Amino acid sequence: MSNFAVGIDIGGTKIAAGVIDESANIISRYVSKAHAGRPPAEVIAASVEAFHAVMAQAGLQNDAISGLGVGFGGHVYGAAGLILTSSNMPAWDNHPLRDHLQARLGVPVVLENDSNCAAWGEYRYGAGQGSRYMAYVTFSTGYGLGIVIDGQLYRGATGTAGELAHTVVQLDGPTCTCGKRGCLMSYASGLGISRMVCERLEAGEETLLRQLCGPHPERVSGEVVAEAAQQGDQVAQEVLALAGRYFGVGLSSVVQMFNPDRIVIGGGLAHIEEWLMKPCFAALNENIHPVLAHSAELVYSKLWEDAGMIGAASLVWEQRS
Repeated sequence: MSNFAVGIDIGGTKIAAGVIDESANIISRYVSKAHAGRPPAEVIAASVEAFHAVMAQAGLQNDAISGLGVGFGGHVYGAAGLILTSSNMPAWDNHPLRDHLQARLGVPVVLENDSNCAAWGEYRYGAGQGSRYMAYVTFSTGYGLGIVIDGQLYRGATGTAGELAHTVVQLDGPTCTCGKRGCLMSYASGLGISRMVCERLEAGEETLLRQLCGPHPERVSGEVVAEAAQQGDQVAQEVLALAGRYFGVGLSSVVQMFNPDRIVIGGGLAHIEEWLMKPCFAALNENIHPVLAHSAELVYSKLWEDAGMIGAASLVWEQRS
C-alpha cells in the first residue's frame, strides 16, 4: 500500500486538495473557488482539475497513491457513494459522486461528509488525539458536526449522523437552505450571518456594512462583518453575538446528546473570538445541564482549514487497512 493519498475537501465556497503522506505532511496543495454555486458537472470538473494539479505538483502517477478521499458538504451516504442532498450547492440529490470520480480518475475513491473528514483528521493528527469520545464542530459557511467514538467515526444508519445544523431551534423561524424553517444553521453559520445582515440592510438600518458590501448584497462574508464589528458597528456586533449564541446552544446539544470528553472547534468563523466565540461559550454554559458542566474539554482545531483534506486522505488508508 502506498504511503501517499490525495484528499479533496469540497465545500460551499472552495475546493481544497492535497497529496498527503501517512504522517499528515502536505506534499502539494491546490485551492479553487471556481465551483461555487455551480451545478454538479462543473463541481466534478473542478475536482478532477484539483486532483490532476496536486498530482502534477507532487510529480506522482496514479499508481503511486493508495486512492482519493473526498469530503463533501452535505448529507452523504459514503458507503453507497452518494450525495443525498446539499444545502450549500444545488442539484445534488442522490448523486453518485464516488462512482463518477472513480470513472474519471481511475483510482479508488472514498466519499464522506466533510465534517466527518475533518473530525477524522483532528482525531488522527490534530487536537483530538488521545480522545475516546470526540466531537468536532465547525463554524464556517455551514454548521458541521463529526463524531468519533472509540476510534471509529459514528456515521449512523444512512451516513448522516451529526447533521445538527438542520435541527429546528426556532419554530416558524427563517427559511433554511434545506427548505425547513428555523434550523440551527439559519443562525449559526456564515449563511445565517449573511441572511441576518441582509435583512437588517433591507430594513434600512444604519450600519457600516452598507458601505463595506453595498445596500443589496447577495452574500456577506463573516470576515466583513467581523471587520465592521471591530470598528464599533452595532449591527455587526449584534448579528455576530446572535450567531454565536446559537452556536453555543448547538454545542450544549452536542454535550447532552453525545457526552464527549473533548470538543474540537474548527472552521473559519471560529477565529472571530471577541464578537462571536465569547457569546458562544456563554450560551453553552447557560444552556447545559449542570451535571454536564465542564464534562467536555473545549479546544480549538490544530489543523484548521487542512483538517478536512487531511482527514479525507487518511480515510483512504483506514478503509483499505
